[in-house]
Amino acid sequence: MKIEEIKSIIKPGDVININGKAKWWKIWTKITHWGIRFYQRRLFGKDSNYRDTHTTLYFSSDKVFSTTTPKARWETLEHQLERKFTVYRYNIREYSDEHIKFMEEIASTLIDLEYDVGDLVDFLIGGLLGYQHVRKIRLFEFSRKKMVCSTSVRAIQENLRKTLEEDGDFSFPRLFNKLNPEKWSQKEIEKFKKTDVEATTPAHYANSSWFECEFVKVCSWEDLKDKEK
Repeated sequence: MKIEEIKSIIKPGDVININGKAKWWKIWTKITHWGIRFYQRRLFGKDSNYRDTHTTLYFSSDKVFSTTTPKARWETLEHQLERKFTVYRYNIREYSDEHIKFMEEIASTLIDLEYDVGDLVDFLIGGLLGYQHVRKIRLFEFSRKKMVCSTSVRAIQENLRKTLEEDGDFSFPRLFNKLNPEKWSQKEIEKFKKTDVEATTPAHYANSSWFECEFVKVCSWEDLKDKEK
């Protein structure tokens, strides 16, 4: 797998999902991965892309925003490629240089933000109780100043949207805000209001066809592996 090939494909603002795999002795990480996948499979179904466990936001080769334990940080593109990854690109409109600069500045303010393990527990409990799109369970959230990976990435994207709307630009719709009737039952559509930012998971990016196809797959570790054969 060549880093030069990835660099020719990936663009600033692309979302990178990681299908995590923990060493056998990292019991807590393995449990965390299981919990994320359990929740995502329950939400999108066993035939969906539910196995991704981490979401990052790409800006440049040495600036990939990642909220992970213990704190949010900048990572390298090379680090993302060491794992099973998939790159997704925003599909509604193209980001301008100003849009990317804005999101990068917002991401910079989140560096060193502490990772919220309690959020993951609340995701699981909320999913079991049937709260699929809204965040109603906050038993283990000890601080509103903490986030998990996918919620922090979406927070950056929604910050851009809200800022543009204040200037009269409504060309960026709210993410995951409309259900695709081909994927959801009429009952689910009728009770749906919105997907809370705090309820966003890696699988939302991997399954945006369940909403308005906000993101499209650009490449993955499997594609590049096939090219090497």
